[in-house]
Order: sequence, then C-alpha cells, then structure tokens
Amino acid sequence: MLSASCAIMRRAAMLAVAMLLFAVPANAHVGSPNVFYEGDAGPYHLFVTVNVPAVIPGVADVQIRADSNDVRQVSTAVTRLAGAGSQYAPVPDVANRSPIDPHLFTSSLWLMEYGSMRVLINVAGARGSAQMSVPVPSAARRMLPMPPALGALLLTLAIGLALGAISIVGGAAREARLAPGAFVTPELKRRGWRAMALMSVITAAIFYLAFAWWNSDARSYAAVTKLFKPPKLALTLVDGNRLAIRPSPDDKDWLRFGVMDTIVPDHGHLMHLFLVRMPALDRIWHLHPARQPDGSFVDTLPSVEPGHYTVFADIVGQTGFPWTLVGSIDLPAINGTPLSGDDSGGQALPLTSSSNSSLDVLNDGTHVIWQRASSTLKANAPTILRFEVQDQNGKPATDVEPYMGMAAHAEIVSSDLQVFAHIHPSGSVPMAALMMVSSNSSDSMAGMNMSDMNMNPGANAAPISPELSIPYGFPTPGHYRIFLQFKRANKIETVYFDTLVN
Repeated sequence: MLSASCAIMRRAAMLAVAMLLFAVPANAHVGSPNVFYEGDAGPYHLFVTVNVPAVIPGVADVQIRADSNDVRQVSTAVTRLAGAGSQYAPVPDVANRSPIDPHLFTSSLWLMEYGSMRVLINVAGARGSAQMSVPVPSAARRMLPMPPALGALLLTLAIGLALGAISIVGGAAREARLAPGAFVTPELKRRGWRAMALMSVITAAIFYLAFAWWNSDARSYAAVTKLFKPPKLALTLVDGNRLAIRPSPDDKDWLRFGVMDTIVPDHGHLMHLFLVRMPALDRIWHLHPARQPDGSFVDTLPSVEPGHYTVFADIVGQTGFPWTLVGSIDLPAINGTPLSGDDSGGQALPLTSSSNSSLDVLNDGTHVIWQRASSTLKANAPTILRFEVQDQNGKPATDVEPYMGMAAHAEIVSSDLQVFAHIHPSGSVPMAALMMVSSNSSDSMAGMNMSDMNMNPGANAAPISPELSIPYGFPTPGHYRIFLQFKRANKIETVYFDTLVN
C-alpha cells in the first residue's frame, strides 16, 4: 500500500504541475501584462495601474493616483465588461490611502474568471462622486511550477492520511468489540486484515475518482486557457508584394471556435499589423490589412527594405478581449505601393547597447522631445511618458491632429523582443474595449476625447495639444526602443527614442 500511495501522490504532483504549465502568456501585448489607464472620473483625473495576476483565479493589485488633493475616498470592484452580470457589481472594497503619498490609493481584487473584465472605480471628494471603469483582460500568463518542498509535504501528508485511515478501520474491526484485557484471537486478526483490505480498495477507489475528476477539470482548464493563448502567425508573401496573414493552422481550437471571425474594429480597423526589422529595430511599419472572404487578412505592402521582420498583429474579440499574434518572415526588397489612409512607416538608427535618446528631428525640421524625468527608469514602476512636438523654429506645433482617434500611438519594443506594447494616451487598453464600457455603463471613458473619435481619415480634424502623454510601466529591465506616431498637417510621422530600464 505504501508504494501504491506513493505512485498516486506522484501522479497528483505531476498533474498539478501540468495544470499550471498550461498557464501560458495570453495578453494584448507581448510580455507586458499589466494594464495602465489615464483619464477622468468626472472632475477627478486619475492614473490607474492594474497588476494582473499570473494565474486565474488570482489577486489583482490596483493602484489609483489622483492628481488633486480633494479626493476623500476611492473604492473598487470587479465585474464582467459586458454581458450577463456586467451590470451587477459586488459591494466595492475601500482602497487604502498611502500614508506617505496622499494622492495614491491601493486595493486588491480577486479575478475569478477568464475573459474581459472591468475594474469599477468609485471616487468621492469635494467635487462630488464619480465613477470610472478600466477594462482588464483576465487570463493566465505564465508557468508556476510546484515548489519541491510543497510537493514533498503533500506527498507525506497523503501517505499518512491513507495509511492512518486503513489502520484505524483495521483496528476497529479487530478490537472494537473486544472486552478490556481480552486477547485478540486469530479470527479477530483475520477480520482486521479483511477490513484493512476492504478499506484499501475503498481508498484506491476514492483516489481513482478524485483523479478522474482532476483530469476532467484539468482538460477543461487547459482548453479554456489554450483558447485565450494567441496562436502564431502564418505569413506568406504572395505575388511579390502582398502579405497574407492568418493564424497558424496548427492551432485547431482557435480555428474551431472561429475567433478571427468575431473580432471587432479597434481604432477603425480589424487588425493593426506591425513589422519590425530585426535585429537592429531600424524599421517599423504600422499597417492595416483587409479581411478576405476565407477569413485571412491580406495587405499590399509598401516599398519595404529586405530583411528579417518580426510581425505583431493586434486584434480585439467581440467581448473586448485583445490578442497580439506574433510571427516572422524574411522579406526581399519590395517595390510596393505608396502609403495611404492610416498606414505609416518609420526608420531609425540601429539599436545598440549604448543607445539612449530624448530628441528626434524629422527631415522637415520638426523636433519631438521626450521630457524624461531626471531619475532612471525602473522596471515595474508606473510612469507617464511625456513628449512635446515642436515646429522648425522650436515652438510648440499648432497643427497636431488626432491619429485614428488618439493624440498619438506608441509601440514599445525591447531589444530581445520579449516585450511589445501598442499603447496610447489613454493607456494600454484597446479603444474597442473602452467603447464597450461606454455603451454598457454611464462611466467616464477615461482618456478619451469624444471630439477626436472620427475615424474617417479624410475628415478635417481640429488641432490638438502638441504635448503628448502616455501612461506605461516597463515590465522588465533591459534596453527598449519607443516608436511614437502622431499626425501633423494631415501627415503621419514616426519618431523614435531609446532608453535603458533598470
């Protein structure tokens, strides 16, 4: 029985580890799981950071920083972003005000299910009460192997419980009705052994049924988790200048559930495609392929320099859950078509280990300054990336226009490609999710200027502030390149900045 119990417990430990191994990355961005969001809850300007847990269920840490001194209380709750239950938030938890920084409030929330969630933030202060909703993609994102010490402890406890139960039943059958001081007869001993044998069979059956349930639950968990893991991109160059994009055919579940058939427009496009030339990170293309009748996407490429390109494809599902699909392709020199609409491209010097910059000057003399803080950037520290666009004379530009409904777009790429994030002045949340929040509640659309939401590239948009701010937090130490894209005088511009994060 001891060897059987050991085998059972080894299997339990293996199943537990296997279940945790299914917790693979599943985010809107690559290697950048946390949510950053800046905007207004009524009269209060807030900067919200949601540290998404590594596994689901798990605890999300929420940080809310208020700009003003008149915020008295902040409370938080979590619901689904849309659908059943989205209108019924639980009793909110009161956030803790920092004793060091009175502008900072923190709270912890359980994310209990996969999918598109929203953190509901209630603010009370001198100017009344207000609400804000922050969309959060909830999905497991990394492996958490069982610690060896914990596995050994569980194995020891299980063996002890099994042997204890068997011996207790044997002792009861052998001696329960024995008079005090009486000797155990051979018949009573045989009765005890029979009871122990029967209890061993029952214990084995209990373990078998428990593991059958565990296996079923693990398969269900794996299927759900796999569905939230984006497949690799299958990329093919057709007719010399047309790039065909589709999910890898190896991912049967993704294809079976037709995820690509239910995506919704984000910033006016079903897909945002980014091509980054490696290893120098000296070229980037931001394109918007068209969906084909067979469900694939195709983009007629502009004139592209030859090289090895890593490709990132941003899409948003009908529930507001975002994915970034990743692939790579070697491209020859392509004599393509001129850029049009919202498509854009940019070039930069090769990224080196010593690259560091806070100024980029375009060919027409436009200056873009990254107003960096004097302190060194730290990993996992929320910050506001602030930029200013200046004209040829060094004065604030007066002709900056919205670009796809936002003051700017930024792509943050680490030198090792372990991090890719497509973010905006409202933060890392897709516009499609923000609009779903707006249509499903009366909350503020944080960071969104509704006058800038015209997605018609030919529309005459009013100029906006040349000062651009984007909330973000670099997830890991390393070297990063920031591509910043904005629109000036009806022309899309791309500048770049390099930085080291400690």
